[in-house]
Amino acid sequence: MKKTLPERKQIHLANFDYTNTHDVYFITICTHDKKAYFANPEFAQYIAAEIHYRSKIAGEVTVLAWCIMPDHLHFLLKLNNKYGRSLANWVAAFKRYNARILSMMHDIKPLWQANYYERVVRKDESLKAIAEYIAHNPVRKGLVMDWQNYPFVKINYDAFP
Repeated sequence: MKKTLPERKQIHLANFDYTNTHDVYFITICTHDKKAYFANPEFAQYIAAEIHYRSKIAGEVTVLAWCIMPDHLHFLLKLNNKYGRSLANWVAAFKRYNARILSMMHDIKPLWQANYYERVVRKDESLKAIAEYIAHNPVRKGLVMDWQNYPFVKINYDAFP
């Protein structure tokens, strides 16, 4: 009797256009085996600089909020017209570049979990509430008493539609 592999759980929406530039995505990217690589401020600062580069310099995405936790990242973002590719492509490029650099500089292999989680923000949801949920992550985890004292979190209210 031939054994069949279990079906992999679909974590992304089937038949959804992940190249569109009008939807906002709430994304979580975890480190491999939930290792706390970003508890090291040097590594977290590198990721923060890459977020700044991809949003402000390259203009690939508009980041409404982000938070770098010791073992994962949260983003609230939308793709920009000039990027021209899918969300999966953007996440893969972000992960690939950071993995390569941190591997070369600090011999971290592998850096990221194989996949990522995204949720398309519905039109009736409050972007401000989601951004504040992201920002309060370090408070919920007991890292700080006030999210504004955590160095690796930002809400970009100017970018809200």
